[in-house]
Amino acid sequence: MLRSLLIVTPVLLVLTILYLRRRYPEPHLDWSEIDLQSTTFPPEFLWGVATAAHQVEGNLRNNWSSFEESEGLEKSGIACDHWNLWREDYDLLTELGVTSYRLSIEWSRLEPSPGRWDPAAFQVYSEMIDDLIRREIRPVVTLHHFSHPEWWEKKGGFSKKENILDFRLYCERVFDTLSDRVDVWCTINEPVVFSSMGYTLGKFPPGSRSIGKTITVMRNLMHAHAEVYYSLKSRNPDVRIGMAKNITHFDPLRRWSPIDWAAARALDWLWNGSWQRGIHTGRMLGATIPNLKNSLDFIGLNYYTHFLTGLFIPTAGELKFAKRENETLTEFGYPQYAEGLSRAIRHAAAYSVPIEITENGVADASDSLRPQHLARHLWIVSDAIRQGYDIRSYHHWTLMDNFEWAEGYQMKFGLYEVDRSNQVRIMRPSGSLYREIIQSNVKR
Repeated sequence: MLRSLLIVTPVLLVLTILYLRRRYPEPHLDWSEIDLQSTTFPPEFLWGVATAAHQVEGNLRNNWSSFEESEGLEKSGIACDHWNLWREDYDLLTELGVTSYRLSIEWSRLEPSPGRWDPAAFQVYSEMIDDLIRREIRPVVTLHHFSHPEWWEKKGGFSKKENILDFRLYCERVFDTLSDRVDVWCTINEPVVFSSMGYTLGKFPPGSRSIGKTITVMRNLMHAHAEVYYSLKSRNPDVRIGMAKNITHFDPLRRWSPIDWAAARALDWLWNGSWQRGIHTGRMLGATIPNLKNSLDFIGLNYYTHFLTGLFIPTAGELKFAKRENETLTEFGYPQYAEGLSRAIRHAAAYSVPIEITENGVADASDSLRPQHLARHLWIVSDAIRQGYDIRSYHHWTLMDNFEWAEGYQMKFGLYEVDRSNQVRIMRPSGSLYREIIQSNVKR
């Protein structure tokens, strides 16, 4: 019996690895053989950029500004002073020629203390929407992009299910103000990033390190999404509501190692698979979530990279990214892996709703990698559309250099460089390239 086990076990392991390698391939293209200009997009395809309120608006008091102070992080401060310079920044949108713009609403501006609403702040956001429409730019509004009021954080934020009512009331208030002009809404940006960075790695507020709390927050985020989705659809069934989901691939560092495969598949399920299953079945991470099933009109796809992993995953300290021999590390530390966008599109398509690419970009202060990064990823999008995937838009992250969360101002993702001493914006060569691509595809 023992001899049979000693013979059969290695054979089963080999067969399992062979199956996994075929079931979950990790393609790498020879980019030297690909004409990156051989792209085609349908005339209705929308070209955009994306920003987030805390990263650009400046002078905010919210969960993030408190976290910056308590953790001794670089302060967001005035950021890009977008709250005062938004008209000039919208001129940049016109200069680029974009036809869609994804922005987020800052809850802490609208409700700085419980039940006290600021009509002047509502008016500014309303004027922003009107100006975008005047410029023939479609607004895409995100209701929660990592930041919320300090008072709500003190109540426990998304870690307590009873707090979802506050969030829903805020969303309803914004929706009632803007939905006569805004047709496309994202409830929550990157829920798995928010929960894992804030409650496992401690890099986002509240700086917790608890797997149990992480799972609780993940479930509550989906409770919140489902509640908001059905509440807003009941107010206006004609709008399209989705969420922006970061799809990161988890690939085994050593593709021959059963341990690395086990770790990669487990992380991929937690990061990607469980959320997709939740939308299809209404159950997520062992819990039934009312109204979650089919609560998407589109899926917002945020894609940046893949993560090569093994058994030991850091839950504290700096994340260390491995790369394949043929990959280039970006300034953020993770590898450029444009081929992964094709895999992410296939995963997003399994939600069975249209896809809006809501974020894709690279940290690159010298702008030496971004033109190639942009061209490769757009080639992947074009190729996916040729294959029949329903992709409606592409939003580059981001319009201009801004406050990059835990990394402060070190990481430069912008098509425009920002001189923080005088708030002057200067278009990078990649911005010119993106403008040329848009001009060649958009007929106004």
